[in-house]
Amino acid sequence: MIEVRALTVRAGSRVLVDAVDLVVEPGTWCTVIGPNGAGKTTLVEAVAGLRRPEGGSVWVGGRDLGPMRERDRARVVALVPQHPVVPPGMAVYDYVALGRTAHHGLLRGATSADRRAVDEVIGRLALGDLAERDVATLSGGERQRTVVARALAQGTSVVVLDEPTTGLDVRHQIELLELVRNEVVDCGVTVLATLHDLTLAGQFADRIVLLDAGRVVLDGAAREVVRDPELAARYRTALRVVEVEGRDVVVPVRTQPTAATTERASTGSAR
Repeated sequence: MIEVRALTVRAGSRVLVDAVDLVVEPGTWCTVIGPNGAGKTTLVEAVAGLRRPEGGSVWVGGRDLGPMRERDRARVVALVPQHPVVPPGMAVYDYVALGRTAHHGLLRGATSADRRAVDEVIGRLALGDLAERDVATLSGGERQRTVVARALAQGTSVVVLDEPTTGLDVRHQIELLELVRNEVVDCGVTVLATLHDLTLAGQFADRIVLLDAGRVVLDGAAREVVRDPELAARYRTALRVVEVEGRDVVVPVRTQPTAATTERASTGSAR
């Protein structure tokens, strides 16, 4: 469904994404991980058409996104940005309905098909009770669910999410990712996401790509990547993988001695 070919993105003289090749199969979830500055956001923004690459190309469903007009591209790929901007005073229903703009344009009203698509997404994401609420009054979890709903309302086969759990507590992180997972399983949506939380990346994605300095370091099944020693090397920290109820939990391990340990050691030496 997604094919990235030798994609290179620069900012001035700095290479942010360096000749990346990536293929994401239809109806699967691929998460890009990596340390800060690895190029994760740049990569997914390029796939969504927000960044113009210096070299290479992005293809979705056999179509090159490069020459497409913005409106045409919005019918193919939907983006959930890390820091979405919501117009003030807008109700949840109206905000979700903005996802249909790519289909009916700015100057024409929504059709019955557009309204039906919005209703279906609001139902699937359990936003019915919030439909008339001002988005600004929502909690963080409700707001992010609304942003995801707008992307799904576009009716695209591919959804790109850049750190969708930013600012959410643990419960709302899990709830949001479960909703996205349902879209993959039940609706056949193809997801390309970035996540900082390695445990969540491993538990929800089918596949993980580890990026560092703009290059692909690891690319494989989620369970294999989170257990690869290269992961700790690239994050430059000690990591331990613990299996809990059949799922991998990635735990960062502090390697420096604690103050209490140091004090006890010093006291023991003095004696």
